[in-house]
Amino acid sequence: MNPSATTPSNTARKTDYEGYESPEVLVTDPTLSAAQKLARLEVWEEDLKAGMRASDESMTSITPGLSSALLPRVMACLEPLRSAEKPGVDPTA
Repeated sequence: MNPSATTPSNTARKTDYEGYESPEVLVTDPTLSAAQKLARLEVWEEDLKAGMRASDESMTSITPGLSSALLPRVMACLEPLRSAEKPGVDPTA
């Protein structure tokens, strides 16, 4: 049995965001639901934070500084998606 066949479509894995040039491209992908976008961006956010922690612990990074530059962009894309999940909140207001 293929384990990915039993994975819900809104559950993200690292590779789910790697095909996107930027978080802004991911969040505008019309083929993804809001839940899928949120899941992928949350994984991206956590991976960037983990990379920054590793850097703080003197572990090397292939692209130093990239995580700290990309994290605010991922967080900015996450904000309206997270707001939309809250009951009674209009993310477009």
